[in-house]
Amino acid sequence: MLRKIIVIGCMLLGTLQAATIATDKSVYGSNENVVANFTEMLGDSQDWIGIYPAGSSNDWGNVIQWEWSGGDAAGSVNFNSLPIGNYEARAFYQNSFNLEAGYAFSVEDNGNGNAVVVIPDQESYTPNEVIEVLFENMSGNSQDWIGIYPAGSSNDWGNVVQWNWAGGVVNGSINFSALPIGAYEARAFFNNSFNLEAKKSFVVEEKVNNDGVILTTNKTTYLPNELIDVNFDNMLGDPEDWIGIYPAGASYEFSNVIEWRWTGGTVQGELSLNGLPAGSYDVRAFFDNSLTKEATVTISVQDVPVTSTVYENAENGLNANWIRVSGSYTPQLANQGYQSNKALVLVPQWVSNTSNIAEYYLPLNSDDSKKVLEVDVGGLSQYKLPNNSRYGYMPHYSIGLDVQTTNGPRRMIWDSFFNHGNVPPTISPNGTQLNYPSPVEHVRGYSYEPDITKWEHFKVNIEQQLRILEPDNRIVSVTRFVATGGFLDNLKLSNY
Repeated sequence: MLRKIIVIGCMLLGTLQAATIATDKSVYGSNENVVANFTEMLGDSQDWIGIYPAGSSNDWGNVIQWEWSGGDAAGSVNFNSLPIGNYEARAFYQNSFNLEAGYAFSVEDNGNGNAVVVIPDQESYTPNEVIEVLFENMSGNSQDWIGIYPAGSSNDWGNVVQWNWAGGVVNGSINFSALPIGAYEARAFFNNSFNLEAKKSFVVEEKVNNDGVILTTNKTTYLPNELIDVNFDNMLGDPEDWIGIYPAGASYEFSNVIEWRWTGGTVQGELSLNGLPAGSYDVRAFFDNSLTKEATVTISVQDVPVTSTVYENAENGLNANWIRVSGSYTPQLANQGYQSNKALVLVPQWVSNTSNIAEYYLPLNSDDSKKVLEVDVGGLSQYKLPNNSRYGYMPHYSIGLDVQTTNGPRRMIWDSFFNHGNVPPTISPNGTQLNYPSPVEHVRGYSYEPDITKWEHFKVNIEQQLRILEPDNRIVSVTRFVATGGFLDNLKLSNY
């Protein structure tokens, strides 16, 4: 009798401890997390809940997601969103695979009725193009991700060409680096899994332009040194598409190129090229750093008489508009100019023989067509300052212009010390001062220019000089001449 009582007691205990499990919904959207509620678990720290494909065996290899019960007899566990399909939540005791309870549920479409979308922004790319992949209706999990695979390959990690997290957002985009020629698929996955949510095919190929390049210039006839605006359409969009200017009829060898620029990897756009001397020229378009011409337009540059506006030649005294910004001496008049009887003296003022603190300005009222700066620079055999000291030579100084450009004000300075140190043109850290080597020697005396009485003709095309450092900038106006010293004569702006 005792044995029967014990058996009956055990049967009752087993009945009382029958586990139950149910999800909080029977149907989920593919964006939704799954909540599994359980009761009557053993309360063992290794009781666990797993998600399985519907109808699959309890083998570990079929587990899609799982969580410990937390040692609780009753409670709930959360699972990340799942791909569309039919599933079962299953309860197990003590890290075993002996099923205690199960509950069927399904995942259909999306909770908001929208399927996951992943789509590259183009169907075809060149091998140099960045690939932008757009996505919608991701789960929003921080470990949702987008991968690039070879077309037709499995979702195995070893096949991933490039990948990135979706950033925990539902709708967005990701940029991928350029790829070699081939066929690919962009694929979307939730929660660091390999369960495919969506995919879209694309190719990387050498594009062939069947529409023909359209190339035009803003004018057919230009003045010497006038900027040449070029409009283009139906280029490949390759970063190494380019446009160059050749002498009219010249062969396509690059050695014949006079001016050229990349198109910036755009199919359609506008660029400008530096002005040219009088003559006839071909503007030509090329794809992908090749010398195979795609389009040509012929232009001419007509010779015109040189016209100049002279701002200082000292013949009738000095220009009254000179401004001494710093330094001890006002602008001085000398009687030994270059090819004239008089010249301008701007005296440097050195501190400890290392810093010249003198600075002088002359406002200019420039004609927009005059963008060539000319001035004679040189030495005087003897010049007597007001304090009766004499300059037998003029030490180092620099000259320049303040200009207004389409990108804002700029100061352009030419300094022969750049020549001495083989220093290339540079832009100041704040981007407003442009520094250049000088076409002539400014330092009078010493070993740089032993003939201290020699005059030299300084001449620069300021638009071309500007575009050495800022290729997309333009001169709007010239506002003033600036200098830190020098023996100067015949200061002028010319058109050519």
